[in-house]
Amino acid sequence: MQDLLDQELERIDKLPKLGLFWVEYSAYALGVNIAPRKRSSKYCRLTRIAVLIINLSIIYSLVAFIKEHYMISFETYVEAVLLTFQLSVGVVKMFHFQSKVESCSQLVFSTEAGQVLKSLGLFDLELPKKKELLNSLSLILLNNWLIIDRQVMFFYKIVCMPVLYYTMRPYFQYIFDCYIIKDTCEMTLTYPAIVPYVQLGKYEFPSYVIRFFLLQSGPLWCFFAVFGFNSLFVVLTRYESGLIQVLGFLVQNSTSDKLVPKDQRVKYLRCCVRLFARISSHHYQIENLFKYIILVQCCVSSILICMLLYKISTVLEVGWVWMGMIMVYFVTIALEITLYNVSAQKVESQSELLFYDWYNCKWYNESKEFKFMIKMMLLFTRRTFVLSVGGFTSLSHKFLVQVFRLSANFFLLLRNMNNK
Repeated sequence: MQDLLDQELERIDKLPKLGLFWVEYSAYALGVNIAPRKRSSKYCRLTRIAVLIINLSIIYSLVAFIKEHYMISFETYVEAVLLTFQLSVGVVKMFHFQSKVESCSQLVFSTEAGQVLKSLGLFDLELPKKKELLNSLSLILLNNWLIIDRQVMFFYKIVCMPVLYYTMRPYFQYIFDCYIIKDTCEMTLTYPAIVPYVQLGKYEFPSYVIRFFLLQSGPLWCFFAVFGFNSLFVVLTRYESGLIQVLGFLVQNSTSDKLVPKDQRVKYLRCCVRLFARISSHHYQIENLFKYIILVQCCVSSILICMLLYKISTVLEVGWVWMGMIMVYFVTIALEITLYNVSAQKVESQSELLFYDWYNCKWYNESKEFKFMIKMMLLFTRRTFVLSVGGFTSLSHKFLVQVFRLSANFFLLLRNMNNK
């Protein structure tokens, strides 16, 4: 007979998960198939090559613009620098996750299908109220998936704002110039860039239309890279915190007379120990997948926040419209780095509570074997689950403050250098 918990996990697996769907789709659009059981990987290599060529050509155009205006002033090319960094990080992420696509797809499958909780053996025990226990575990998992969907879709809406701005800006500019000012009726490029072309008589190759839509695709690739891979971290870490919450609930009820009979408590606790080992393995897989890419993200985000602060200080005199657009971009970058730290802090906080769950159960009235397992788990859970930044430090609220402080210091340095 199939375990009751396994049946419930299969039911949860079939439920729609909007946040995870968009994460998988965004990665697939960049040629990285993290959900092979749902999507064929037949065209992923061609997609990846096409995306790489387009991104490199846009980066080249932005760098050409920076070189052209390097001696004028920093304000003229700061936007091009920002977009160059953003696209470059997207390319780095694409290569990173493609190199670890097997471990990434395994983690996604384990998360969505609930592999960590399957075949745990908990409901094979002779428990008097299996239905009540199953309902409690199911409620924790379902609430956790609801929170994941809310967080991911909130980030989705935030990332869409600068993407829509850069995509729609040339069209609104054209309408403004042609029908309101009635000065010129030329379609301007999406953002400052110099796309190389060859003049063949009266014709240009590639044509202006092709160059225009090439740059138009830049914000879309930024969206997939920024939203997809960052939201993947949110999904995996938030699910891990849910698993720790499940384990904490099981440990709290390990000495409950209503749920666990006296003769079944040692076997019940063994299932809890087994679950802790699986969560530990799941955690270190996430650690190995994101450890170095988080370091790259934090460094680039610090630079971007610094430049955006500088841009904000320069557009204050221009007008509130430009100020609003830059603030949207600033909020997106700030939220991008905040999601990493807040999600990692959630895992750390839940694992800290786990130590007290093991200690506060009524182990002192139990058998020697039960007490021995409690002592061992108290030793293991003294070390909390943390996610490191390239092995140098750990993600947390404290580190987030340090990142913003470092960006502010760079901003002051940049402003002083420019004033001189």
